[in-house]
Amino acid sequence: MLDSVRIPLKVLNAVQTAGVAAVAIWLASLGLGDARVDIGEPQRTALAASRAFSEAVDDGLNTLVSDVRGAALLLRPDDPGLSDPSRSALLRDWIALNPAYRSILLVAPSGEVRAADLGHLAGMTLAREPWLGRVRNAQIALATAADGAGSAFEVALALGVPGRSDRLLLRVDATFFSRIEERVRRALDLPASVAFLVTAADGRALAGISAAEGGAQASASTPTRGFRDLGSPGWLVTARAEGAPGAGGRSGAPWLALALVLAAAGIGYALGGRMARPLRDLVARSGADDAGTGSPVSEIDAVARFVAGRAQSSDSLLARAGTGIDRVRGRLQTFEAMSGWTYWEVDPQTRRVIWSDRDLVGAPACLDRTAEWSDLTGRIDPDDHALLELTLTAALAADGPHDMVLRTRPSGSAGCRRVLVRFLRSGEPASGPLRLHALSRELPEGEAPGQDLAASANERRRSLVLRRVTDGIVHDVNDVLTVMLVNLGVLRRRHRLDGEQMRLVDGALAGALRGSALTRRMLSLVRGEAESLAACDLAATVAAVLPFLQSNVLQGTPVIDRVPSDLPRVLCSDRFLEVMLLNVAFHFRDLGLDGFAIGAAEHEGRPAPDLDLPPRAYIRVLLASGRPRPGTRPRPASTRALEAASRLIAEAGGGWRLVADGTGEAAFLAEIWLPAAVRGAAAEPAAWQPSLRILLVESDGLVRASLAEALGDLGHTVVQAASGDHALALLAESAAYDAMIADQSMPVMTGLQLAATVVERHPGIRIILASPHGQLPVAARRFLQLDKPFRQEDLAAILAEAAIPEARAA
Repeated sequence: MLDSVRIPLKVLNAVQTAGVAAVAIWLASLGLGDARVDIGEPQRTALAASRAFSEAVDDGLNTLVSDVRGAALLLRPDDPGLSDPSRSALLRDWIALNPAYRSILLVAPSGEVRAADLGHLAGMTLAREPWLGRVRNAQIALATAADGAGSAFEVALALGVPGRSDRLLLRVDATFFSRIEERVRRALDLPASVAFLVTAADGRALAGISAAEGGAQASASTPTRGFRDLGSPGWLVTARAEGAPGAGGRSGAPWLALALVLAAAGIGYALGGRMARPLRDLVARSGADDAGTGSPVSEIDAVARFVAGRAQSSDSLLARAGTGIDRVRGRLQTFEAMSGWTYWEVDPQTRRVIWSDRDLVGAPACLDRTAEWSDLTGRIDPDDHALLELTLTAALAADGPHDMVLRTRPSGSAGCRRVLVRFLRSGEPASGPLRLHALSRELPEGEAPGQDLAASANERRRSLVLRRVTDGIVHDVNDVLTVMLVNLGVLRRRHRLDGEQMRLVDGALAGALRGSALTRRMLSLVRGEAESLAACDLAATVAAVLPFLQSNVLQGTPVIDRVPSDLPRVLCSDRFLEVMLLNVAFHFRDLGLDGFAIGAAEHEGRPAPDLDLPPRAYIRVLLASGRPRPGTRPRPASTRALEAASRLIAEAGGGWRLVADGTGEAAFLAEIWLPAAVRGAAAEPAAWQPSLRILLVESDGLVRASLAEALGDLGHTVVQAASGDHALALLAESAAYDAMIADQSMPVMTGLQLAATVVERHPGIRIILASPHGQLPVAARRFLQLDKPFRQEDLAAILAEAAIPEARAA
C-alpha cells in the first residue's frame, strides 16, 4: 500500500526543512527560557519567602532536637539513684530556662508518664495515644498533636534501645512558627501583606490561616527537608503575596516561531522544486523516446525490486532450512541423552557413517562427524565382521529392526566390550536411495542382549536425580536443624535456666539431634552406603531411641542414660545401633526385667582378654537391668534376641561379652566393645580461645543471622556475606580476617570454589567448609570441615582448631 503513495520531492523537502527549523527553535527556547520568562514580582516574593521559611523550620527542628538531647543528658537515665520526683524537678528547671517550649515529659515504654515539668501530668498514661505505637521503634520521631491538645507538634527521643527504653517527649506550640516568621520577615524585609501557612502531612494547619476565597494572590509552596538525624516530617510551607503572578515576556514568541517555521518550509519547497526539475525532464524524455517499453528509471526500479525479492526469498529459505536442521539435531541429542542410545546413519552406496558425537567436556558437538565404513569395522573384532555384513544386508532387504551383538577390539588397558546394534531401514528400493538408521549401546557385563537396555540407564538416571533431590532436601532440613541447635545453645549459654526450663531446652536439643540422625539415615539409604563405613554419635542415637523403646517395647520400664556427649563417633550406622538396642530391649521384655540402664566410656588399647579383638580405640558400652519383676514368666525364645545382637556387633567389628543374661534371680549385665573413630585434634578450652575476626558466608539469611549470633556469643567478631561474590568484594576491601566459614551448597559459587579462590589470594585465612556429613568432595579435605547440623559446642571446637596457629604465633 505504501509503494502506491507518491509524495512530491519538493513537498517532502519542505516538510523536512520546517521540522529542522522547529527543532532548532525549541532547543533555543529551552536554553533561553529562564532569561525570557518573567513570573512577576508577587510570585518571586512568595517563592523566596516560602523557601526561606522552610529552611528556617529545618534549622529550628535541628536546634530543637539538640535541646532534647541535652535534657536527656540532664536526666541521667543510667543513674538508678535518681528518683522520678527529682527528675520532675530537673524538668521544671529546664523548661524555665527554655520558655520557647510548652512542656516536657519522661514516658516509660508502657506509656506511663514518670516525670514532667507540670506536676499534674506525672502518673498519667499515654498508652492510647496513636503516635506512641507509630514511633515505638524509632530513635527520634516527630508527631503532629491531636486537635485540642494545646500544642502544634511533639518530638519523642528514645533514651536507649527503641521500644524497650524510656522516651523524652517535648511538646511545642504554635509560637515555634511565629518566632520563625518574625525572623524571616526581618531578614527579607517582607511587607505585612505576605502571609504564611504551615500544614502537616495529613493536611492539618500547624500555623497560619488558609487563603480566603477570591482575590488576586500569588502563592508558592516549599516542603521541609529535615536534617541528618530526622527525616522530612512532610510539612509544607505556603507563602502568599498580594497581586496576580506575572506572565510577561513571551507574548510574541509563539507567533515569531510560527513565522520562522513557515519561512523554512517555503525555502525547502522552492529548493525541492529546483532539485526535482532535472529528474522530471529525464522521465519525460524517456517516455517520449520509448513510450512502449517504459522509461529507464522504471526499468532500473523493476530490476532492483526483483533482485531484492529474490535475495530475500533465498535468505528466508536458507534460514528455515537451518532452523529445521538444528531442530532435528536437537531432537536427536535429546533422544540420546534420555535413552542412553547413540544414533548414527549409514549410506549403503558411499559406505559412509554419520553421527553426532560428544566433545571432551561432555557437551554435544555442533557438527556431525563422518567416517568410512572401513574405519568403523576396524574397531570390531574380526570374528564378528561376517555377522555385521550379514545383518547390514538383511536390514537393507527387509523392513523392521535388526539386532546384533558385536565385540570390540581391546584398546590399551580396556578389554573387549560388547555393543548392541539395532538397524532400521528408511525408504523403498524402487522409489529412491536407501538409508540405514542405527542405534548402538554398550552392554554391561552380565546383561542379556534381549533385555531392555534403556531401563537400566533410566534407572541410573532416576537414582542420580533422586540423590540430587535428596541432597537438596537434606541440606534445607539441616539448615533448619542448625538454626535450632545453635539458638538453643546460645539460650543455654546466656541465661540461667531453672530445672523446668532446662528440661524443655534439653528436649528440644534431643529432638533436633534425632532429626540430624534421620537426615544421615536418609542419605545412607539413597546413596546405598555400606553400613560398616558409616559413623554415628552414640549419645545422640541413644537419646533418640530410648523414648521409643520405653513406650513401645519396655512397657513404661524406667530407663537410665549415662552416655557422655563428648565421646568420639563409633564406626557403625545409626540403624545398626537402633536394631541392636531393640533386640536387647526385646530380651528385657521377654524376661520381665525391671529397668534399662546404658552407659559408655572411651577405651584405648586392647579390650577384655577373652575377646579376640585387635588393640585400637574402642567405645565400651555397658547394658544393665534390675532384677526380674515378681510373677513374670520368661518366654522360651528370649535368647534369640541376644544372639541377633551378638551377630550384629560381630559384623561391625566389635565384641560382645555377656556377664549375666538376666535369667533366674540375677540382673542382666553385658559389655559391648565398638570400634571408635579417630578423635580430632584436642581443642583449647573456650576460656583460652583468642577472639577471631571471622568472615561468615551463608546464602540463607536465617542461618546466617543465627550463626552470627552464636559466633558473637563466643566472643568473636563477625562480618557477614550473602554469597561468594559478596565475600570476594569484602576481601578486596580488607583481608584482615583470621578465618572464613563458608556454606558448601551456595548458588552460583559453591563454598569449595570460594575457598580455592581465597586460598590463592589470601593464604593466611583459615577456611572452614560447612556441609551435611558426606557431601563434601575429596578436594575439600585440605580444609577444616563442619558437619551440618552442628551445635554451638561443635562451632567452638572447630574455631579452637582454627585458632591454634594464631595461639602459637602469639
